Amino acid sequence: MSDEKRSVQFSRRKFLAGSGATVAASLAGCFGSAGSSGSDSVKIGFVLPFSGTYSFLGESIVNGVKLRLDEQLDGEIDGRTVEYVRKDTGADPATGASITQEFLQSENVDFIVGPVSSAVAGAMKPEIASSGSAIWLNANAGNFKLVQDNCTKYHFRTSFNTWQTSAPLASYINDNIADNVVLSYANYTFGQQSKNLFREEFEKVGGSVVDEIGAPLGTSDYSSFLQEIENSGADAVFSFFAGSDAVNYIKQFSSFGLNEKMTQTGSGFLLSADTLQAQGTAALGMYSLLHYTPTKQTDRNQAFVDAYSSQYDTTPNVYACQGYDSALAAELAVTEAGGTETDPMVSSLAGAELDSPRGYFKFKSSTHDPVMDMDIRQVVEADGGVQNEVVETLTQVEGPTWGCNL
Repeated sequence: MSDEKRSVQFSRRKFLAGSGATVAASLAGCFGSAGSSGSDSVKIGFVLPFSGTYSFLGESIVNGVKLRLDEQLDGEIDGRTVEYVRKDTGADPATGASITQEFLQSENVDFIVGPVSSAVAGAMKPEIASSGSAIWLNANAGNFKLVQDNCTKYHFRTSFNTWQTSAPLASYINDNIADNVVLSYANYTFGQQSKNLFREEFEKVGGSVVDEIGAPLGTSDYSSFLQEIENSGADAVFSFFAGSDAVNYIKQFSSFGLNEKMTQTGSGFLLSADTLQAQGTAALGMYSLLHYTPTKQTDRNQAFVDAYSSQYDTTPNVYACQGYDSALAAELAVTEAGGTETDPMVSSLAGAELDSPRGYFKFKSSTHDPVMDMDIRQVVEADGGVQNEVVETLTQVEGPTWGCNL
């Protein structure tokens, strides 16, 4: 057993998970195990995309989980061997629901980790709520309506909700950048939620939204949308785009010359670690809000970055952090409850804190959504490239309860 494993201490309201240093250990868990989870094991089911557009996100989440459980805890939680099963959702809701049902009824998993897509999460939720036989560690799906509509005590969000990655930036923009903005966004549910929640908060603090411009997912040529942005006359832009859309949008925003006329801001997925390399100098000077920043200068984060980089030869992204925190939550739940019985584990997690690389993290008792630190970042030049530099950290950001009271 590693020194780190021996040093972990638990309490009902705070969980200190150690330094995050990598230890030499053989991998104890293996994918594809079909055995049921007995008293001597902890079984985790990954309901994630492992093919298609979002496969990189799914693998990053798995890497984060396995870094904690396999590498830093020797493949065990409180003396119980960790087992894994994984199946590819393909980001399809029906597939996600059927995999969840299989994992609950046949595989007898103790924890479900995933999904990436909020649409898949919506399809999974009834299966988990009606079963009550496993804890759902939601490692990415941010749709706030998962809490608003018939919230379930078995759902713990180790990621974020839509409000947290948009609305809290409103005051900073109004106070430091501009009191008027134009909204640009990928025109689907998450993009719509992000711009609506930001708008509500921005107007509440005295700002003015002069226009809204939505672009279809997968847009390759943003020229007509950029012309509308310019014509708005706004001093700043708040945007939600992600992945390849974020890359195309930011590069074209810069080449269109808009970065000389207005300040680009947005949800952190617009300028995340997995898009910045491709965006390059086009992103310089732009602002965003996110709950994890690899360059954040804290001992806890740097220990995580060093361990992850050593294990996987790449810098962790926000998805890896969300996976790692899912592992911390599973570790706490099993150890505090003294086993894998679901309801005692729920009691252990509700209101508990995790020693997350992102900073402060606590499961809100009434919703099981995170209360956490959020970083406002600006893209700067560094080491021959670009990176996000934290300019301000918003501490213990809660967000609404949306009527949920677990």
